[in-house]
Amino acid sequence: MVEEFVSFSSEGMRIAGMLHVPEETPAPGIILCHGFTGTRVESHRLFVLAAREFCKQGFAVLRFDFRGSGESEGLFEQTSISGEIEDLKAAVNWIHERKEVLDRGIGVNGLSLGGAVAALAAAEDMRIRAVSLWSTPATLSPESFAESLNQVLRQPETPLDKLLNQGYLDLSSGDRIGKKFLVDVFKHDILNAVSKIAPRPLLIVHGTEDPTVPVSHAQKLYEKAGEPKEKFLVEGADHTFARRDWQTKVTEYTASWFKKHMPPTHHA
Repeated sequence: MVEEFVSFSSEGMRIAGMLHVPEETPAPGIILCHGFTGTRVESHRLFVLAAREFCKQGFAVLRFDFRGSGESEGLFEQTSISGEIEDLKAAVNWIHERKEVLDRGIGVNGLSLGGAVAALAAAEDMRIRAVSLWSTPATLSPESFAESLNQVLRQPETPLDKLLNQGYLDLSSGDRIGKKFLVDVFKHDILNAVSKIAPRPLLIVHGTEDPTVPVSHAQKLYEKAGEPKEKFLVEGADHTFARRDWQTKVTEYTASWFKKHMPPTHHA
């Protein structure tokens, strides 16, 4: 396995990433999309370990930082779901041209809001031929978004009024979100996007004790999706599968699912 720091451009911004290249190439490609306030490493190095497992199974894997996150250009307070969709499309363009990657389609794996971005992009881009959603919200209503923000902020007050009044909101993570994010977020219909993924395969993975995006969202996504679809619930797991056995279950199950639907030419 070779791991290479890479970068590409999205709407004039430099997007930073890490490409994991398996021993046998060309290989099918998988792109990892991190969550809200996350990076290409993710909590407890979830994406690093997932990328290495996928790569071990014969996939070329790109994990990247959305604009305004990690080492990519841009400010987080200027981020939006529409902008992140453009970043993912730029990532698909970039990996599609790499000699290490087969040109017969790309798989995408998204965590939390990154899952929403993955579904929304897949509804528009047929080059995405398999979609895996981890801990992904089914809806982004004002109520559900406020609830998620309260989880991030750990404050009893509803932060949306503050965001609208002052034009930005400082999060406990040290990030600042702007009004642009809130205005844009309600333009996107995740359930409608999910309904457009079939006949491409869809995997929905969720922890049963997710405090940020309740497990009921997984059922809503599953009901809206066409075949082939699969749902995998991890008993007791939280939002980012923050226990070694949960993490192992999720990465191994997802790797096996991708191998089934996008089999590498050379099996690991």
